[in-house]
Amino acid sequence: MAAISLSGVTTAVTAPVQAHAATFKLAKAKAAVAMNADTGKVVWSKAGNTARPIASVSKIMTLYLTLAKVNGKQSNWNHKVKITSRGLVSMSRSAACGGFKFKLGHKYTVKQLYDAAFLDSSNNAAIALGQWVSGSNAKFIKKMNAQAKAWKLGKAHFVSASGLENSDLQYYGYRYGTANANMVSAKDVALIARHLITDYPRVLTDGQVGSKKVAGQLCYNYNNLLAGRKYYQASLNVDGLKTGYTPLAGYCFVGTGQMAGKHRIITVVLHDEDEFTETRSLMNYAYQLAGMDA
Repeated sequence: MAAISLSGVTTAVTAPVQAHAATFKLAKAKAAVAMNADTGKVVWSKAGNTARPIASVSKIMTLYLTLAKVNGKQSNWNHKVKITSRGLVSMSRSAACGGFKFKLGHKYTVKQLYDAAFLDSSNNAAIALGQWVSGSNAKFIKKMNAQAKAWKLGKAHFVSASGLENSDLQYYGYRYGTANANMVSAKDVALIARHLITDYPRVLTDGQVGSKKVAGQLCYNYNNLLAGRKYYQASLNVDGLKTGYTPLAGYCFVGTGQMAGKHRIITVVLHDEDEFTETRSLMNYAYQLAGMDA
């Protein structure tokens, strides 16, 4: 038996668990963390403090700021946003950057844009939400960075509401700043996710929706750890949160769930070729660590 101290909690563990702790690794993720969502403590990390491109995982910040403006008011959810940007319409029709199709001059409710951005990971819907929140794309990105600063995130810088890189955004008139991509560390992604699920727990319900019709279009949730999906594991009780991919960022995923008798967990994997399998492995491992018993 040996004692391991983590987050002020000392727990006796057997030698086999120690050996597992010494050998556990994620082979494919370039950066990853597991965080106790209740305490905010990182319980496992691989290059967790290194800022990396995070693709559509960026949308969790956009969702947070959208929910802050909605402020629980149905009138805000029902507010209609008119699409006047030909760039966003063009983006919505792109095989690489689009998904949820916009019609020029058409009005979509904030709730429809939220669902499209969250479930379908629509880049144009995320940008439209940002414009609704702050009045312009530039003002919204400044708000994203101001929020990151307020949370004292030392490894987070945003140039995009959607997670698309400027190398793509420039073709649609939405290039912002000098950096090419949103650059955020795995730890800071986990902290943003913690703020989101703590302040707006409705995302844990919204994020479990497998698919739904939004303005006549099917929006599909690509979280394959949800019930009924390929990588589902019942004991993990995964109920979120957000996928992401660009060729630069690779496959990214921020996940969350709560195993019975354990604290809620948040995991992040960045630039991973096997994001769901490695997330599942990381969750199962992290739940064995000291300090995770509720």
